[in-house]
Parts: sequence; structure tokens; C-alpha cells
Amino acid sequence: MTAHLKLNRLSVHRGRHILYDELFHDGVNIIHGDNGSGKSTIADFIYFALGGDLREWRKEAALADYVLAEVTAGKAVLTLKREISDTGGRPVQIFFGTYENAVTADLRTWETFPYRRPETGYSFSQVLFNAIGIPEAISDGVSNITMHQLLRVLYSDQLTPIQRIFRVESFDTWQTRQAVGDLLCGLGGYDLYALQLFVRDLEKEYNDVSTRLKSLIAVASSHGDGVLIENISAAVTNTVARRNTLHGEMLQLLERANDAVFSSEADQLVKRQRRDLAEAKSRAAALYDQIETLEFEITDAEQFIDHLREAVDEFDDASSTFFALGAVRFEFCPSCFAPLASAHVHDEENCHLCGTTTAAGHDETRALAVKLDLEMQINESVHLQTERERLVANLKAQLRTANATLKTALASSELGRRSAASRFENVLADVSRKIGYLDREIEQLQQRGALAEQIGRLAEEKSVLNARISEMKDRISATETSQKRRKAIAFTAIADKMKYLLSRDLAEHSDFGEVDAITFDFAGDWIAINGDKNRVGSASGMVVLKNSFLLSMFMASLSDEKFNLPRFMLMDNIEDKGMVQERSWNFQRLIVEASNDATVKNQIIFSTSKIAPELADTQYVVGRKYTKASRTLRILSANS
Repeated sequence: MTAHLKLNRLSVHRGRHILYDELFHDGVNIIHGDNGSGKSTIADFIYFALGGDLREWRKEAALADYVLAEVTAGKAVLTLKREISDTGGRPVQIFFGTYENAVTADLRTWETFPYRRPETGYSFSQVLFNAIGIPEAISDGVSNITMHQLLRVLYSDQLTPIQRIFRVESFDTWQTRQAVGDLLCGLGGYDLYALQLFVRDLEKEYNDVSTRLKSLIAVASSHGDGVLIENISAAVTNTVARRNTLHGEMLQLLERANDAVFSSEADQLVKRQRRDLAEAKSRAAALYDQIETLEFEITDAEQFIDHLREAVDEFDDASSTFFALGAVRFEFCPSCFAPLASAHVHDEENCHLCGTTTAAGHDETRALAVKLDLEMQINESVHLQTERERLVANLKAQLRTANATLKTALASSELGRRSAASRFENVLADVSRKIGYLDREIEQLQQRGALAEQIGRLAEEKSVLNARISEMKDRISATETSQKRRKAIAFTAIADKMKYLLSRDLAEHSDFGEVDAITFDFAGDWIAINGDKNRVGSASGMVVLKNSFLLSMFMASLSDEKFNLPRFMLMDNIEDKGMVQERSWNFQRLIVEASNDATVKNQIIFSTSKIAPELADTQYVVGRKYTKASRTLRILSANS
């Protein structure tokens, strides 16, 4: 599936007032107006509506309440709504259908998707990526590759330094820039980026385990060989045998105590032991019931998840069949089998059976919504299943402890039942003290054993982490090798098209000279001519260089379906930094030529105050010409 995104309509609202409302079309879209008439404001609204994170608004734009945008994403038609705010990370409301249907629809038919990827469900970037045809980030670690990150390249604004490829933002990392560039150029999605983040996390975990292991070994060193698990096991076995011998002696003493009479102290001991036994039984039974219930829920949920996954697979097959063969036409009623009257118009815009009119892209949009709902149910069910399994493991650990406590309580109760106070109390007390001493010794040995087991477990974990780090680094190396061929193809295509564009720059204004080689680096955020980064002398030349690079990426995506760049570009700085109008006109003609020569659908939106004469008042222009007296936004007063 070729990645594709198109803006169909944009409207800006303040309460019941519509500040801006225009239709956009395939190919070139020109926003034309004088300097200071609000063209950049509209570009910012487009960027924000499509998922860009914008916090600082121009004075006029800050008066708006929300923005609506109808887009064609892949084959689906979606309407996006986003509230204007100076706080970042705003969610997006999505209506799976056209703008006209969205503005009259029940609010409950809209779905709200957060900016950041939630534990369950989808972020709006995931929904748009799915619809556009851009590979989705499977790992949580790479979930920060969002529509905002892609638009940092696709939107060329006036505030970003002209020597930068990416729109500037705080907390930017070279890994993120590289991942976005690789993704747009079709270099294998998120594979390399995910592996790099995974290794970083593994190394952090490895260092943490090493520190904990070192601390435990320091504690264990005071015990010498006594911390070896085989020595501890032998000592526990020997001590338990001694305790059992003393326990047998006590039982023999009690059997001879026929004349024993309960003392007050002994009576209290028996009562306490009976109460402890009852509590231990209740605790163990409750844990067993909880585990049994959860295990039943896990089995039932697993079957439900399998059913949902089968439903998604069957849905994909059915959807593919439907779009390949078209809608089924019934000659007989599917309910009563009576012949159907030919009452409805037989065309693609009306349902053959009920006559309902459907808009273009309606089937694809509805299919996307149903598929996303199924996948969301799967994600939520899997998350709940993980929580159940974690809880079962925790309860089983508690049950083992409860059973040990119950066993001790049973033994103590049996002993207490027989240990009525008698003339043998002193003897029994002495034997009991010895048993208590051995119990404490066994407990200490078990604690030492737990320490030894923890050391062994951490040592094994450290070894496993080390092996995984080595494996991931090997995979990074293999991934980089496998991507070299695709990278060479994509980067060469961009460089060749950029050479062509620079050769078409007006000779009398060109700063470039002889261009032998063009190189660029997404991670480093730079472009170079003949090995020199940003070597152009004039500011207007830098503008041409920056926009030629972006247009080259756009052109390369039009002739190579492996690019994930969604055949969309938004430019708001093509004549920045004092560029003369003839040079701007020339670049505008190159944009129109590139878009019109393409064999695939595309959309490129740019703003200009110096429109080429042959482009003015044509189908390329969106809306009217804007002036300072008649700006893009219709309401400017804060009291309006």
C-alpha cells in the first residue's frame, strides 16, 4: 500500500463563528496573500490539525476555539477535530466519515484519541499511520515516532532555521531524527531505531543487575562457604532431623502425662494455637479460590482473544474480497427469499438493497473503524490477561507461604492439644526451648538460602542480559547492512532530483556554482553541497537549498512506492529572506511541474505573496487573495 495523505477541507471555529473554511484539492494548492495577511496562520492550523504539537500561537490564531480538517488517509475519509490550546500534547477527536456528516453527527459517534500512546487502545498517530499506510511502531520504546515527528519534515515553516531539515523542538535526539528520515525514505520502518533503544535499555538493566549482585555478594562474603546452596541444603536437612527427634521426645513425654491438668497458661496457649490454625486454613482456602477463579478467567479470556484475532484475519480477508469484487447484488430477499423489485438506482453511490446513498470512501472508512475497534479490543484483552497472569503468580507465591504457615499451625495445634500442663511442664519447656532454637536456626538457614538463590538468579540474569546485548548489537549491525542498499537507492534519488532543481535555479541569482555531489544526514540535521554543509552565501540561496531538498524528497516519493512519505508537503517559506520575485516564481513553476508530472496522487500546499503571474486566479489557488485589510481569519477581535 502506497502511503497517501490529502487535506480535503479545513475550517477554523470560534464558538458558532467560522473564522476560515476552504476546500483543498489534489496536486498544487496555493495560499496567496500579502505579507502579514495571515497565510502562515493557516499553515500552522493545517500542521496542528494533522497532528503537529503547537503551543505558541499567533495573536489572531489564539482567538480560535478549535480546528476541523477532513482528510483522505489511504482510501479512508476521516474528519479530525482539535481544540486550540497553549498546552502541548492535545488529543484529537476523529469522526470516521466526511466533514458534512461529521458536523451534523451525534457527538457520541466521535472518538477521542490521545497524543501519547496509551497502555491500551490507540493514539491518534497510530490511527492515522494505520489509515495512511505508514508502518506502525510495534514496540512501546519507539512510540514517540508520531505524526508530529513526521510533520517536522513535511512542514517547512518560517521560524525554523533555514539550514535545518527538521522543525526545531526541545529535547530532540539524533536517534529520533534518524528514525524519521529512515521511515520516510522506506529504509525498513522502525527496526534499527527500535534495536538501538532496546540495547540502551538492556545496558541500563545490565548495570542495575550488576550493582545489585555486587551488593549481595558483599553481604554474603561474611558467611564464607556458608552461603553455598549445597552447604545450606545439607545444614537445613540436618537441623530439621534434629528438630523432628526433639518433637518425637516431646510427644512421648506427653503420652505419659495421664494426670495432666491444664494450667491457665497452657489453656491460653491452646486457644491461641487453635485461632492461628483457623486463620491459616481460611487464608489458604481464600487464596486457592482466588487462584482457581483467575485461572478460569485466563482460560476463558485466551479463547476470547483467539476469537478476536480470527475475526481480524477473517475481516481482512472479507474486506479484501469486497473491495476486489465490489458489493454483492441480491436478486432475492435474504430474509424471505422473495424476488426483489428493482426499486433502487443501480449505481455506485446507492446501496442496491436499501437505496442508501454512500459517499466516496465510505466503505473504506467504515472498514478502518471496525478493524481498529477489533484491534483495540485485542490490545485491551491482552493487557488484562497479562495483569491476571501476574496476579496469579503473586497469589501462588502467597499460597506457598500460607501452606507453610498452615503446616506449622497444624503441628503446633496438635502439639498444643496434647501439651496439657502437668508435672512434666519443666521438662516440656526445656524441650520446647530447644525446638524453638532449632526453628530459629532453620529460619536463618532458609534466609541464607534465599540470599544464595537471589545471588544465583541475579548472576544468571546478568549472563542472559549480556548475551542479549551481544545478540542485539549483532542484529543492529545486520540491519544496518541490509538497509545500505535501500538507503543508497533512496538517497541517490533525492540527491539526483535536488541536482536537477538546483540546475533550474535562475542563473543570475544562483549561489550554488558547480554541483558535483549533494549529501545530507537526517541524524545530524544538515545538507551539504560538494561536502560543504550550508555553503551557500546568501540567505535566499539557503531558502532555495532547503526547499529544493524537501521538494526532492517529495518528488522521489512520487516515483518510488517504497517511500513512506505520504505524498504530501506543506511549505510556508519558499520566498523567505528577501528573495526576489522572479526567483520565487521560478521555484513555484518547478513545484507545479513536479506535481503535474507525477503518475500518483499527491498534494503540495504552499503560501506566497509573490505568485507567478500564470498561476494567479487559477484552479491552483485556494480561496481568495488575502490582504492586511481582508485577512485569512474573518474574526480578529477578542470580543467578537
